[in-house]
Amino acid sequence: MASLLLCRRHAAHPSAAVAAASTRLLRAFSALPEVDPSSSPAATSTPAAAAAASARASVLDLQLAVRAEADPARIHSLVASALSGHDFPRLHTSRQLFSLATSRLTRLRRPDLAASLLHQLLASAPPSPGLLARALSLFPGPDDALRAFSSSPPAARSDVSLSALLSALLRAGRLDDLKSTFASAESSLGVAPARASHNVLLHALVKNSEIAAAQKLLDEMANKKLKNRPAPDIISYNTVLAGYSVQDDEEGFEKLLKEINAKKLEPNVVTYNCRIQWFAKRGETVKGEELLDVMESNEVAPNYLTYNALVQGYCKEGNVGPAMRVFKRMKVMKRREGRSDLGVSAHSQTYVVLFKSLVENEKLDDALWICKSCFAMKAAPPFEAVKGLVEGLVKGGRSEEARDVIAKMDLLVKGDAKLAWGKVVGELSLEEGAPSSNP
Repeated sequence: MASLLLCRRHAAHPSAAVAAASTRLLRAFSALPEVDPSSSPAATSTPAAAAAASARASVLDLQLAVRAEADPARIHSLVASALSGHDFPRLHTSRQLFSLATSRLTRLRRPDLAASLLHQLLASAPPSPGLLARALSLFPGPDDALRAFSSSPPAARSDVSLSALLSALLRAGRLDDLKSTFASAESSLGVAPARASHNVLLHALVKNSEIAAAQKLLDEMANKKLKNRPAPDIISYNTVLAGYSVQDDEEGFEKLLKEINAKKLEPNVVTYNCRIQWFAKRGETVKGEELLDVMESNEVAPNYLTYNALVQGYCKEGNVGPAMRVFKRMKVMKRREGRSDLGVSAHSQTYVVLFKSLVENEKLDDALWICKSCFAMKAAPPFEAVKGLVEGLVKGGRSEEARDVIAKMDLLVKGDAKLAWGKVVGELSLEEGAPSSNP
C-alpha cells in the first residue's frame, strides 16, 4: 500500500531573505562582539535585567545561526567560541542550544564534534549533577558519556547523573553494560544507585522482557529491610505495569494495580495510560474512556498517548462514531500549561488509523474533515485511504470536492512519493456514476 505517514514538511532551502539573515548572524558570531545592554529596550530597567535580556537574545541568535549553518566545522566553531568567551554567562544552561547543535552535528556525521562541544561545555561551568546529567543525555554515543562521567569531578556525580549515564547505555541497547555499570557504580564510580538509577534498571529489564527480574527488583525496593534498595515510586510501578501489559500478563497486571492502590500511590498519566491501553487491547475501550473522565476529575492531564489508545481501540472494534467523539474531545482538551488556546496534539498514527476507519465505514463527512485537517498541517494522509475517500465522494455526487482533495494532494506529495501518488490518481475516475476502480 502506497502511503505516507503524517509528517511536517519543511522547505529544503531557505529563502533569499533567510539566507541573508543567516549570513549576517554567522558573520556576527565569527567575531562574537561584546554585548551592549544599552542597545536593548530592557536597558530602561535594572542593569541586571537588561544584561539577562541581552544574554537571552544573544543565545537565541546563536541558535538561529546554528540552525542556518550546514558546515559542521562552523557549527562547532560558533558554539565553542561562545563557550570560551565572556559574552554568554548563562550559555551552559541552554539545553535547547546544545540539543540543537549536537543533533545537527550527529546528523551531519560528525559525532566527534558533538562530543567535543559537550566536553567543552562541562569544562566551562562549575561542576554540578544537573549539568553533567544534561550533557550525558546529549552525547551521541554511550562510550563518550561513560568517559565524561568517569572524568567528572566528585561534585558532579550523583544518582541523577548516574541515571543519565545508564539511560545513555539503555538508548544504545547495551543492556549488559548497563547492568554491570549499575552493579559496580559505587565501587568504581563512587556513586551508590538510588531511586532514579533503579528506575532506569527496571526499564532496562522490562525492555529486555525480563519481567520476573523486574518484579523481583521492585519487590526488593518495596522491602523496607533492604537498606541498599530505595523505596519505589509511581514511576517504578508504572514501568513494571507496562511490562505486564506488553506481555499480556493479566494476573501480574491486576496484582500490581492492587499493590499501587494498597500503597496509596497517586496514579499519574502513565498509570492511566497503561490501564486504558489494557482495556483497548481487550475490546473494552468504553471502559478506557470512563478512565478518561476519572483522570480529568482527578486533575491528571491526558496526553496524546491517552487519546491515541482510545481512538485506535474504538477503530479496532469498528466503532468509528465513538472514535471520532474522542478525537474531537482531544482537540478541545485544554493544556494545563498556560496555553489555553492549544488542544492536545494528536499523534500522526491517530490521524492515520481514524482516517482509514472512517473511509472504510463510509463516514465521508468526518473523513473529509480529517483529510482537510491534514492538509492544513501540510501533511499527506495515506494514499489508499485518500483513494477510498475520493471514490466515495464521486459515488455520492461530490466530484468537485473529490477534485479538490486530489489537487491538494498533488501539492503536498513530494520526492519519490510523487510517482506512487501518480499511480493512485491514474486508477481514479472522477465521473459521477462511474464504476469504482476497486475489484
